[in-house]
Amino acid sequence: MEGKTKAGFIFISISLFFFAGVLFFISIQEYQKQSQIIPSDSTIGPFSIGELEISQALVEPKTFFQQPVMLSYQDQLIQVSPEIFDFHLDLNSLESDLKSQMENIYSNKNFFPYLFGKFHAEPIHLELKMSWSQQKIRDYLINEIVPRYDKPAKAKQPILNGSGFLAGEFGFALDIDSSIQTIEKALVSVESRFAVLSVTRIDEPKAIINNLETQLKQLIDQIQEQGQITEVVLIDPSTGDTFDFARQNQKDVPPEISFTAASTIKIPIMISSFRIMDEEPDATTKKQLSLMITESKNEQTDWMMENIIGGNLAPLTVTDDMRKLGYKNIFLAGYFYLGAPLLDIIETPANTRTDINLKPDMYNQTTAKDMTNLLFDLYQCSQDGSGKLTEVFPKKITQTECSSMIDLLKRNHLPYLISAGVPDGTVVAHKHGWIEESDGLLHTMSNVGIVYTPNGDYILGIYTYHPENLIFEEGNKLFTQISAAVYGYFVPISEKSSE
Repeated sequence: MEGKTKAGFIFISISLFFFAGVLFFISIQEYQKQSQIIPSDSTIGPFSIGELEISQALVEPKTFFQQPVMLSYQDQLIQVSPEIFDFHLDLNSLESDLKSQMENIYSNKNFFPYLFGKFHAEPIHLELKMSWSQQKIRDYLINEIVPRYDKPAKAKQPILNGSGFLAGEFGFALDIDSSIQTIEKALVSVESRFAVLSVTRIDEPKAIINNLETQLKQLIDQIQEQGQITEVVLIDPSTGDTFDFARQNQKDVPPEISFTAASTIKIPIMISSFRIMDEEPDATTKKQLSLMITESKNEQTDWMMENIIGGNLAPLTVTDDMRKLGYKNIFLAGYFYLGAPLLDIIETPANTRTDINLKPDMYNQTTAKDMTNLLFDLYQCSQDGSGKLTEVFPKKITQTECSSMIDLLKRNHLPYLISAGVPDGTVVAHKHGWIEESDGLLHTMSNVGIVYTPNGDYILGIYTYHPENLIFEEGNKLFTQISAAVYGYFVPISEKSSE
C-alpha cells in the first residue's frame, strides 16, 4: 500500500511538472507572439500604431507620404509627386528603431514579470524621419512653375497701324524662397498636403511717353501738308512727364515757335482780370467773362480789358503779368477792335529767331509751350492752390478764383479740335483760336486744353500754321486725331477690345 502511494505521488508530481512545462512553453509562445504586437497607444509621429504588428506599423505612414502634394498658384492647381523633390521617408530606420524598442520591451528579463502578471508594456513613440532636396524644390519652381504661370507686367503700347494705345497689365511673379518654405511644410504635414505658393503682384510698368510722342509725329506726317508746321505740347501733372516738339515736312524742327495767339490770348486776359478783381465779379462782369471765353467774343474781351484791367494800356498790363510769371513769349500789344492802335512793338525770344518766321500777328503772340504751361499753372492752382499764380500774385489770385476760371473754360463747348478727339461726356477745359489774317485766308489754328479722364488729367497744346491756306476741315482733322491719340494714351483700350 505504501508503494502504491509513493508511485501515485511520483506520477502526480511528474504530471504536474509536465503540465507546468506545457504551460511554461505556452507562456513562452504567447510572450513571443505578444512581442510582435506593438503596445497600445504607441505612435510614429502622428500615426497610431498600437495593437498592430510590426510589419503593419509602417504601412499607413508610407502610403500617406506617397500621396501627391497640391500646389496652388493663384487659381491654378498643380499636383506634384514628392519623388520630384527627392522626398524620402526613412522606413528602414523607423522599422529598425521600432524592432529595437520592441526587443527591449519584450526582453528575457521581462518574461517572468509577464508570467506572473506583473508586466505592462509601455507605449512606443517614434519620430518620423524624412528628408528632401531643397535644391530640387527650387529647380522645379524655376523650371516648371515660373515659365508656365508667372505673368510679366506689360506697359501700355501703341497700337500698330492706328492711333491709341493698348492697356498695360500688372503681372505676377513667384516668390521662390517663400514658396520653398511653404512646400517643405506641406511635404511633412499630415494635416494638409496643400501649399499655397507665394506670388508677388508686379505693378504695370510706367509707360514711356516717348512712344506717344513718336506716334504723334507719325500721325502729323500723314495729315499735314507740305510746308505746314505743327507744334504739340503735352503735360502729365500726375507724373511730371512732358514733351514739346514741332514737325514740318516729316522732320523735327526746333520747337518754341512764335505763333499768332488769336483767341488763346484770352486765357492771359482772364487771368489778369481775376488778379485785379478783389471781389466776386458782378453779374455784368460774369456775363462778359463768359462771352469772352465760351463764345470768344472780341467786343466782350475789349470790355474786360477796358473796364476791369483798366485803360488804354490794359493789353500791356496783360503782357506785364505774363512776364512776371516767366512767360517771355506771350504778349498782347493792342485791343481787338478794328483799327486799334499797336501799343508797342514787342520782341521775344521766339519771334526773333532767324530759322523760323511764321509772320505772327504783331498784336498778340505766344508759343505753344508758354500757353500750355500757363494753362498748367491755372490747373495746378485750381487743384490745391499751389504753383506760379499764387506764388507770383499772393492774395491777388486764389484757388477759388482759379477754379472759377477753369469752370469758364469747361463751359467752352466747342465740337471741334481737342474736344472732337475725346469721347462724348469727357470734360475739357480749353480755349481755341483761329483768325483770318490780312490776306483774308486762314493760316493759324490753335487749341490749349485740360482734358479730365478716369486715369488722370493732362494738359495739351496744339498750334499749327499753313504758309498758303489752312482749310478748316483739314486743320480740324489734324487736331482731332492728335487729341484722340493722346486720349488713347491716357485711357488705353484692352487687348481684347482691339481684336
